[in-house]
Amino acid sequence: MDRVSFILSNSYGRVLDAGFNACSLHERVVEKFGRRNVFGIDIVIEKRYKGNYVKASAESMPFKDSVFDCIIAGELIEHLKKPKDFIKEANRVLKDSGSLIITTPNRKSLINRLFHSYEAPLHFSLFSREELFELLEKNGFKIVKFACFPYTEESSSGSRHKSFFFLRKVLHRFLPQSLQENMCLVAVKQ
Repeated sequence: MDRVSFILSNSYGRVLDAGFNACSLHERVVEKFGRRNVFGIDIVIEKRYKGNYVKASAESMPFKDSVFDCIIAGELIEHLKKPKDFIKEANRVLKDSGSLIITTPNRKSLINRLFHSYEAPLHFSLFSREELFELLEKNGFKIVKFACFPYTEESSSGSRHKSFFFLRKVLHRFLPQSLQENMCLVAVKQ
């Protein structure tokens, strides 16, 4: 399994893809659920996206309460200046027992400790596993699944260390979860 498979296998119903415009994941979500059931929010939207797409911040979503079954935030939360606002908004727009799927770099991964790969100008909010769990649990979510995956070309288009992708895959198998790279979780609204 990889990051995309993790997201797709845990998504369901009426889906909001927050920060959808950055990589190829969104098209895979649309393939699985159909354009009618997939919505997108991003601060930058290409003209080709119409209908279910809104140009806005995930920290202040222009949606009614309790309208989505699932929210996907793939490689989004680290780009937010106020991640707590996003978590509160996700809680508000999710239906009861709705799921929030987050993927984000592990601040304490071995790769980041060695190369400071995630300490990039557009990464405002980096988390360790414990910090991310605490943020979610204090804001009305229960974590029901957690996994880590190595980064790939698809999941890290802006990476400064693309030559390390093969090495990352190999290292990933031997590292304890606390030192692995890409944290992926499913949290359910309580």
